[in-house]
Amino acid sequence: MQHKNDYSCIAYFPDSKPKKWEYVHKLNGFAQFLNTKHSAWLYFNVYERKTRKYLKRFYQGNLVPEFLGLMGFLLSPFFFLTFNKLTLNNSFCSTFINGIYKTATIPNLC
Repeated sequence: MQHKNDYSCIAYFPDSKPKKWEYVHKLNGFAQFLNTKHSAWLYFNVYERKTRKYLKRFYQGNLVPEFLGLMGFLLSPFFFLTFNKLTLNNSFCSTFINGIYKTATIPNLC
């Protein structure tokens, strides 16, 4: 998937007006640029350049990926490892063992 100037970014500063950059290629490179040339920045908003849709806000000092699609791809295994079937079964069992929210419409999966 080719990314070429996909983003527009607006950076916010504590003592001056926000500044806008229209053609941003890599977000982590943009954050490094802000750190070197405009070190007082607070945060920047990321928008799709073509549709102007708001995507994400990054604060100074946070991890900024190169591209936003890559961040979702890298974080997806953590979601699936966290919510597996065993975890869901154990949460239902502990709820039913303790007698909390026990109804006839929810089956006991233990």
